[in-house]
Amino acid sequence: MLTSAVLVALLVSVGSIAAQSPSQPAATASKPHKARAHQAAKKSQVPAPVAQTPPPPPMPDWPVNDKPSPASVVWDSTGLRINASNSSLQQILNEVSTDTGTKVEGLGADQRVYGSYGPGQARDVLAQLLQGSGYNVLLAGDLGQGAPREMVLSPRRSGGPANAPGVDNRQQQDPDEDIPDQPQPEEQPQPPPPVQVPQAQGGTRPGFGPNGPIRTPQQVMEEMQQRQILMQQQQQQQQQNPQD
Repeated sequence: MLTSAVLVALLVSVGSIAAQSPSQPAATASKPHKARAHQAAKKSQVPAPVAQTPPPPPMPDWPVNDKPSPASVVWDSTGLRINASNSSLQQILNEVSTDTGTKVEGLGADQRVYGSYGPGQARDVLAQLLQGSGYNVLLAGDLGQGAPREMVLSPRRSGGPANAPGVDNRQQQDPDEDIPDQPQPEEQPQPPPPVQVPQAQGGTRPGFGPNGPIRTPQQVMEEMQQRQILMQQQQQQQQQNPQD
């Protein structure tokens, strides 16, 4: 009896061990699956490549984009003479101011200048130089040899000047209302009229890079001849009608 009980106990223990052993490989087999899922998640988090912006196109090869060439400014017994080839208007006016003593005010953005001007009186050459530049030119005073004491530049604006406030108020008054007499101001001697540079057709002078198209050498030469004829006509008119 004792031997039978021992055998039964051994069989029961062996069966329980055999029943528990197959579950262990299943547990170990699930670990590689979790590792592969973790690696796949890491691969999906890689950022997409950023698209590169193409470089900007190069600047066009235009004379206005080149470095300005120094202009030749000569002030001697024959008058003022300027030779410019893709030159700076600011540099020209600075040299004219230094050589002649003319004070220049009101110049804004720099411009490029082409052509030859003069020789002649400084005020005539300056008026020819600034023709079509977009400025109203006021020449005041005289330093001798036709050099003005001061040159004031102001940008041209479209449209007429606004009416003064007093003009509208007088028009709205009752016509039957008596208006008191106003004292008449004493007559003052009239100053010489300022020299106004005429506006070229199109608002710009050929040869100014930012404000006008670049002209061919032949067109520039034709413009120079026309300006020379205009300057000679102005000089003849001044000689025929001398100021008091």
